[in-house]
Amino acid sequence: MLPGAATVIEYPVWIEKIATIASEQTGMFYPLVKRGTYVEQGMKVGYVTDYLGKIVFEAHAPVAGVVLYICAVPSMTKAATIANVGVVAR
Repeated sequence: MLPGAATVIEYPVWIEKIATIASEQTGMFYPLVKRGTYVEQGMKVGYVTDYLGKIVFEAHAPVAGVVLYICAVPSMTKAATIANVGVVAR
């Protein structure tokens, strides 16, 4: 526990569920969004290239929500997690 009084968060964000985006290809990953970005369903969040720079996979948000995690390193393997998108409860 930390010393001091707790502060109430005025407008908390409640996450209903988490959708994972996995890579379909091995290569180099380039994110187009940052953690905390609100995305719409179908929005492009990044892409994977082969080792010569040709785009081999585009990652799109499967749901509308907030990006909770986005891969921070360029190396990407097939089936690895690219991002997690949290669906905001309404």
